[in-house]
Amino acid sequence: MVPLLLILLSLAVAQEHEPPRPQAHRPKRPEDLTTWSPPESDDRYHKVATSSKKGAEVQTAFVFGGNGQIGSAIVQMLLARGYKVTILNRGKDYYHSAQDISPKVTHIQCDRFKGLKKKCPALMQYLTETKEVSLVVDTNAYTKKFMKESTDLFKPLNPALYVFISPDSVYEVCIKRHAGATKESDTERPESKEEYEHYASVDRYGHQKLLAEETLQQSEIPYLILRAPDVIGPRDTTSRFWVYHMWVKYFDVLNVPIPLPTLVKSISSSYVYVPDIVQVLELALDQEVDNEVFNVAFDTPSTLSTLLLEISQALDVPIMFDHDVDPHHSYHLYPSTARGQLDITKAVETLGFKPTPWSQAIRETVEYYTQAQQMFPGERVKVVQALVDNVASDITRQAFVKAVLGDTFKGKLGHGEGVHTEL
Repeated sequence: MVPLLLILLSLAVAQEHEPPRPQAHRPKRPEDLTTWSPPESDDRYHKVATSSKKGAEVQTAFVFGGNGQIGSAIVQMLLARGYKVTILNRGKDYYHSAQDISPKVTHIQCDRFKGLKKKCPALMQYLTETKEVSLVVDTNAYTKKFMKESTDLFKPLNPALYVFISPDSVYEVCIKRHAGATKESDTERPESKEEYEHYASVDRYGHQKLLAEETLQQSEIPYLILRAPDVIGPRDTTSRFWVYHMWVKYFDVLNVPIPLPTLVKSISSSYVYVPDIVQVLELALDQEVDNEVFNVAFDTPSTLSTLLLEISQALDVPIMFDHDVDPHHSYHLYPSTARGQLDITKAVETLGFKPTPWSQAIRETVEYYTQAQQMFPGERVKVVQALVDNVASDITRQAFVKAVLGDTFKGKLGHGEGVHTEL
């Protein structure tokens, strides 16, 4: 950690006249009008409001989360379809959610993980005053406990569908009895307690998520489970893609080959583009599908090297890899699982899912984070800090920060005036 870096970047942020972000409902300022928004022609984000089971009646949706990468995209889609949306989260705005999410929804600020019944009076009031909820979307039930509490609370409101966004890591704790891509049915748990615990210990996160899935399926609420692998696209709150994007963009300045251990290099795994998750959910809503599980991913798997080379090509910056590194101690951010490719045949054949082409998704995501460098100072600081802590050397650190600030404030501060670059 380089403590002065945060001071430096804070000074730089101040040059953008960016005040501290309130937790919700910040009025738009003139400069907010320049923030990124999806093209009007891109119907993956913009869709004419449609009606389903209840004709023209306004439908209500409740979203756990709603401000992160997947949740915000789903909320945008629901708003476009005419839903009255309520979201529940801890109140932090990420990227441009303060402009295109918070002003358009009812926001219940609450830490779900401290207990909804005891620690969230606003939710309890909402449940008391609400007669019916058309749709519940859950992006962050991390354990059986959280899923059980939420399904118990919402079941009396008779939701037509409870959507759970689950990770592909659930497959890591299950037995796979065939070769090839992983299917939705590959969630067989070992019968013996000892073997069950062994599999569960391989991936505790996947184990808990699968328990949450099982709890939802047993709740007697109509459900839809979408299993997603590593996610790419706008508003990544993990910053993984942006870290690699910035590493590639400033590769010549950092002068550090990107670690790609032989073990990681050989893993061909699935990724998914955020708009494709939204597409599958919309298809399921349009076709009134329930009590189903779908894998959602690109139609072909990819390796980490393929992903990085696509970013390199999009930015037109050549890169180098370092294969002679320990996979357990090197700095690499993908993939999250080792199971391999997800089989999306079911979503394609049942729903008519059409995955976004891989190269198109990478280009669009690269363009988003290229713009994000100027637009989102808080998120940018975290990405720069990650590279300073884990990648930059004592020799290249200062030059890297100076290059980032130079590009970020190009056209805003003249020739770097007012920005201190000494660490």
